Amino acid sequence: MKSSIYVFNLCGIFFIAVGVFYGFFTDFTELVGFPALLLVGAMALMIGVYLWLTDRRVGVQPQDNDDAEISDADADYGFFSPWSWWPIVCAGAGAVAFYGIAMGWWIFPFGAVLGLVALVGLSYEHDRGDFAH
Repeated sequence: MKSSIYVFNLCGIFFIAVGVFYGFFTDFTELVGFPALLLVGAMALMIGVYLWLTDRRVGVQPQDNDDAEISDADADYGFFSPWSWWPIVCAGAGAVAFYGIAMGWWIFPFGAVLGLVALVGLSYEHDRGDFAH
């Protein structure tokens, strides 16, 4: 986590400095690049400060230890179904919904309904059929 803290904080400082120089070179008349660079720097600093505060609270992690093994960081990430087709249906529903937003609002409800069906199917796939428990 320490290296992530350094990367985000250095990127934040870099983008803020570049934004200020960019503002001086354009006489602060260009109103897109200057604020955008400052905001990118601020967002990078926000992530860096969050990681720093989390590191202070949590302590040393296995990724910070040079002698750590891969098994030191193993944790239960949850239960995932390798046979499930519902994530593909969820992705298709998201694609139809975003296509509807981009091309015509009349398409969006079809994606939303398909998304609800996919979400219910994904949520309840272990309550029915061969894999019920």
